[in-house]
Amino acid sequence: MVAVQPQCRGRGLGTKLLGLADETARVLAKRGLSGIVSDANMGARRLYERYGYRERAMRAMVKEGWENAGASWILLTKTL
Repeated sequence: MVAVQPQCRGRGLGTKLLGLADETARVLAKRGLSGIVSDANMGARRLYERYGYRERAMRAMVKEGWENAGASWILLTKTL
Protein backbone atom coordinates (compact mmCIF):
# COMPACT_ATOMS: atom_id res chain seq x y z
CA MET A 1 0.00 0.00 0.00
CA VAL A 2 1.17 3.51 -0.81
CA ALA A 3 -0.22 6.32 1.31
CA VAL A 4 0.82 9.91 1.93
CA GLN A 5 -0.82 11.99 4.64
CA PRO A 6 -2.76 14.96 3.23
CA GLN A 7 -0.46 17.52 4.86
CA CYS A 8 2.57 15.91 3.12
CA ARG A 9 1.13 15.68 -0.38
CA GLY A 10 2.58 17.59 -3.30
CA ARG A 11 6.21 16.91 -2.32
CA GLY A 12 6.89 13.97 -4.63
CA LEU A 13 6.62 11.34 -1.90
CA GLY A 14 3.97 9.30 -3.74
CA THR A 15 6.14 9.29 -6.86
CA LYS A 16 9.12 8.06 -4.85
CA LEU A 17 7.05 5.36 -3.17
CA LEU A 18 5.68 4.07 -6.50
CA GLY A 19 9.22 4.08 -7.92
CA LEU A 20 10.42 2.03 -4.97
CA ALA A 21 7.49 -0.38 -5.42
CA ASP A 22 8.47 -0.84 -9.09
CA GLU A 23 12.12 -1.48 -8.20
CA THR A 24 11.23 -3.94 -5.46
CA ALA A 25 8.77 -5.83 -7.66
CA ARG A 26 11.35 -6.15 -10.44
CA VAL A 27 14.02 -7.43 -8.04
CA LEU A 28 11.53 -9.99 -6.74
CA ALA A 29 10.60 -10.97 -10.33
CA LYS A 30 6.95 -10.03 -9.90
CA ARG A 31 4.77 -9.84 -13.00
CA GLY A 32 2.71 -6.84 -11.94
CA LEU A 33 1.49 -4.48 -9.28
CA SER A 34 -1.91 -3.20 -8.18
CA GLY A 35 -3.39 -0.38 -6.15
CA ILE A 36 -6.81 0.66 -4.95
CA VAL A 37 -7.94 4.29 -4.81
CA SER A 38 -11.14 6.09 -3.92
CA ASP A 39 -12.99 7.52 -6.91
CA ALA A 40 -12.86 10.85 -5.05
CA ASN A 41 -9.03 10.85 -4.90
CA MET A 42 -8.24 12.11 -8.39
CA GLY A 43 -4.70 13.10 -7.43
CA ALA A 44 -3.81 9.53 -6.46
CA ARG A 45 -5.49 8.15 -9.55
CA ARG A 46 -3.51 10.50 -11.83
CA LEU A 47 -0.29 9.51 -10.06
CA TYR A 48 -0.93 5.79 -10.58
CA GLU A 49 -1.88 6.37 -14.23
CA ARG A 50 1.33 8.36 -14.84
CA TYR A 51 3.17 5.27 -13.55
CA GLY A 52 1.41 3.01 -16.07
CA TYR A 53 -1.45 1.68 -13.95
CA ARG A 54 -4.82 1.19 -15.65
CA GLU A 55 -8.32 0.79 -14.24
CA ARG A 56 -9.42 -2.86 -14.05
CA ALA A 57 -12.46 -2.84 -11.76
CA MET A 58 -14.72 -0.62 -9.67
CA ARG A 59 -16.72 -1.59 -6.59
CA ALA A 60 -19.05 0.35 -4.33
CA MET A 61 -17.63 1.40 -0.98
CA VAL A 62 -19.13 -0.15 2.13
CA LYS A 63 -18.58 2.63 4.64
CA GLU A 64 -20.38 1.49 7.82
CA GLY A 65 -20.00 4.92 9.40
CA TRP A 66 -16.59 5.65 7.87
CA GLU A 67 -16.42 9.07 6.21
CA ASN A 68 -15.04 9.32 2.67
CA ALA A 69 -16.11 11.59 -0.17
CA GLY A 70 -15.97 8.69 -2.63
CA ALA A 71 -18.68 6.26 -3.62
CA SER A 72 -16.47 3.54 -5.16
CA TRP A 73 -13.08 1.88 -4.94
CA ILE A 74 -11.09 1.64 -8.16
CA LEU A 75 -8.64 -1.21 -8.75
CA LEU A 76 -5.63 -0.16 -10.84
CA THR A 77 -3.08 -2.67 -12.16
CA LYS A 78 0.22 -2.52 -13.96
CA THR A 79 2.11 -5.25 -15.81
CA LEU A 80 5.89 -5.30 -15.37
